[in-house]
Amino acid sequence: MTTTAKPHGFVTRGIHWLSAGLLGYGYLKGLENVNQLADPALLQFEVMFALALGALFVVRLIWTKGVAGATRLPAEAPRWEHVASRAVHWGLYAGVFGIVLSGLGIALGYSVPFLSGLFLSAMIGLHEFALAALPVMLLAHIAGALWHKVVRRDRVLESMTGRLPV
Repeated sequence: MTTTAKPHGFVTRGIHWLSAGLLGYGYLKGLENVNQLADPALLQFEVMFALALGALFVVRLIWTKGVAGATRLPAEAPRWEHVASRAVHWGLYAGVFGIVLSGLGIALGYSVPFLSGLFLSAMIGLHEFALAALPVMLLAHIAGALWHKVVRRDRVLESMTGRLPV
């Protein structure tokens, strides 16, 4: 019998689901065109959103690495599961920080005229790459959670949803 996962605490679950909500909102609201950032109000909103998202992920990283623990995989889970879990989680952080930092770079490129050429183009390219890569990491994350729910039945999914079966 496999040891089951311990539940994450309220703070960890709250940070996790707030992160998911903000990322979902960010993708749904999106921008049709980067030229929309010529509107100062929209540019300011985008900067504030990026700073809030980035700050939340910094807090999340500090909290999970320093306080709560990053994983709930049972210790005896196969090595490949531990490696895959770490890779996907670091990929999620890289994607989010890539989106946030390149988004702030785009805002800077729009605000500082001499940065509007190659720098702005590079930031837009990085932003588009990170925006495309993050959903792949999210799907891998969800697939891993479902793997633990359906195949392993070790309560890893329930450790984050807060509903541990009896």
